[in-house]
Amino acid sequence: MPGERNSLKTAFLLIVSLSFCLGFNSCKTTNEIVQAADDEFAEPKPLTKSQQLFIDIKTTSDFKEIGDDLDYKIIVDDEAKEVILIFEHTNGNEDWTNNYLFFAWPLNLDGHIVWTSYGYARAYRSSNNVPFDEFYDQVMEHPDYKVIIRGWSLGSAMAKIAARHFSIRAPEGMLIDELTTYGDVKCWYNPFYSVKKSCKRIREYVNSNDYITWFLPFCRRDVTNRVGDKFSFKKSRQGGYYHDHYELCDYSKWEED
Repeated sequence: MPGERNSLKTAFLLIVSLSFCLGFNSCKTTNEIVQAADDEFAEPKPLTKSQQLFIDIKTTSDFKEIGDDLDYKIIVDDEAKEVILIFEHTNGNEDWTNNYLFFAWPLNLDGHIVWTSYGYARAYRSSNNVPFDEFYDQVMEHPDYKVIIRGWSLGSAMAKIAARHFSIRAPEGMLIDELTTYGDVKCWYNPFYSVKKSCKRIREYVNSNDYITWFLPFCRRDVTNRVGDKFSFKKSRQGGYYHDHYELCDYSKWEED
C-alpha cells in the first residue's frame, strides 16, 4: 500500500543518512587520532639561534657566586673567537630582595655615577667589580675576539650595568659586539642616556605576560624587544611560566639582522 511504501522509504532514507553521518564522524575521529599520533612522533622543530641561546643560559650550572648571591660566568671561546660574560637569573631570597628595592640609587663605576635601583646597585657593588674585572682582562688579552654580555631576569640588570661599565673603561671607539638579555628588567633612572650607542647589537627580550619584566615601573630600559603572546589577564597570571620559558617564543622579527 502507498502509505506503507512511504513509511519504508522514509525509514530507508533515515538509515542511510544515519550510516553516512556515523561513517563521516568515524573517519573524522580516525583522522584526528592519526594526526595526534603523527604530532607525537614527529621530529621536533630545531631551535632558532635565540631560543638555543636562552636554553644555554638557563641550563648553565657552573656559575661562580660572589657578593650578595651574584652569579656569573666568563667563557673564552677560542673556536668562535668570543669572550662572553653571563649573569644568572634570580635564584634566591637575596636576589628577590634586590629586585624589590627599586628606589633610585647612584652607582659608582670607575668614578662615573650611573643611576639605577638601590637593589641592583647593591648587587653589582657587592661583587667589588670582580666579575667585570675578570671579563675585561680577558677582552684585553683577546683583542680580536668579539665582546659579548648576556643575562636573564636579575642577570639582565647586571648585564646592562656591566655593559655600561665597559663603555666607561674601554678605549674610545671600542664597542660591545652583543648585549642580549631575556626576561629583561628595567634598571635605569637616567632618561637621557642609553647604552645602545656602546653596542653593535642589543636585544632586551620581554614577554608581555611575564610579570617579572613589569617591575620597577619608574625605571626604563634601553630598548624593548617583545616576543611571545600578546598580553592577556588570564595568561599574565602564569607570568612565572612565561618568565621561565623564553625558548618557546618566536624571535624571527629580531633575528633578521
